[in-house]
Amino acid sequence: MTHPDMTDDLGPLEREPVNHRPPFAARVPQDLSPRRGVGPDTGFEAWRARQLADRVAALSEPLAGLALGGYDRRILGWLAGWDVPTIGGVVSLLHRARAATPLTPGDTR
Repeated sequence: MTHPDMTDDLGPLEREPVNHRPPFAARVPQDLSPRRGVGPDTGFEAWRARQLADRVAALSEPLAGLALGGYDRRILGWLAGWDVPTIGGVVSLLHRARAATPLTPGDTR
């Protein structure tokens, strides 16, 4: 279900995001349970690592082309451990900041 105030046009969020990528109002089917079986990509730890990697990627996408230091990457990893509404809100802000017209000196918008 998509709310009219949470579309994929990256406008301001008026409701809590339910996705960590645009469109933030659309629930996207995810691998919600660890894979069972034998092998390196099974079990809870592997599932959690895949989730964290996807969240770090979502946070990093609006930063493409920017130089990131070790501390920057550490903070992205820390943010990736938060809940979906928090990550979605930060990702939305990063995308909108990236798309915004740069401020000029003295601009107080």
